[in-house]
Amino acid sequence: MTSEPLAPRHAPASPPRAGLALAGVLLTVALWGANVVLLKVILRFLNAETINLGRFLIAGAVLVALAVRAHGWPRWDARTWGQVALVGLLGNTVFQAFFLSGIRANPAGVAGLVSGIVPVLVIPLGLLLGQRVGWRQGAGAALAFAGLIALLAVTLQPGAAVTPGGLAWVLGAATAWALYTLWNRPLTERLGALPFVAFSLALGCLPYVVWALPHLHAPVGVPPLAWAGVALSALGANVVAYVAWANGARVLGAARTSVWNTLAPAVSLVLSAAVLHERLPATVWLGALVILAGAALANWPGRVQTRRG
Repeated sequence: MTSEPLAPRHAPASPPRAGLALAGVLLTVALWGANVVLLKVILRFLNAETINLGRFLIAGAVLVALAVRAHGWPRWDARTWGQVALVGLLGNTVFQAFFLSGIRANPAGVAGLVSGIVPVLVIPLGLLLGQRVGWRQGAGAALAFAGLIALLAVTLQPGAAVTPGGLAWVLGAATAWALYTLWNRPLTERLGALPFVAFSLALGCLPYVVWALPHLHAPVGVPPLAWAGVALSALGANVVAYVAWANGARVLGAARTSVWNTLAPAVSLVLSAAVLHERLPATVWLGALVILAGAALANWPGRVQTRRG
């Protein structure tokens, strides 16, 4: 997962350009949804610390190289560097630690609900920060919250595939990402999407790297495909998906692209059943669908007002 870059106001895109941007957004949704299932498989061979360290090093190096090539080395003051590092700490070290723990403790289909739960949390947290919320956002958040309560009720049943502890990791990851989303938007708008994400990842993952080094998995006996999976996760979910998403937000607008993001958990649910043969109860599917419906409603673009000359 990554942040949702704010797109500047622009004229409507031509059909070929808009079609290419939409294809990139759909690719992003597929990559983010499949990434949860891929990480669930890799966790059979490598621990979370080794996986995250590999993903950070690969994605960070590629994104920083792309950012410097496109925009040059940032000339930010010390305060801005500090802000980028702190927000990056929340969106990388904290989020990724919770996210991998959530994937390890839950069926992949449930862990993939993180991006669906985020809108439930962004809206009330935004209210606390003084942001205005429309009726559609409020109704969507309420609907998604109802689905979350239903999912929580399922975890209390004896022998349930989802446990309260497992769901807590998912909620922790969603909370970290919701706060990251709120705090990164002004920085993204001021510094540029690619430079911010690249350097916030590079700086924000440093505490995790220091902590993870003593816990690295020995390479002996690890299938080469597991290492290839780490590289694929880093390049697919954190580099290719981000670039495609940023282009979609720039061409189509952030509001339109945000709606598509709600399909990523659905991709995780379907792939977890098809690839991992997870058999979740109908109540879990129902709760998940309610959460995704609420997230889609909360992110649905409002009517654009046009001025007539």
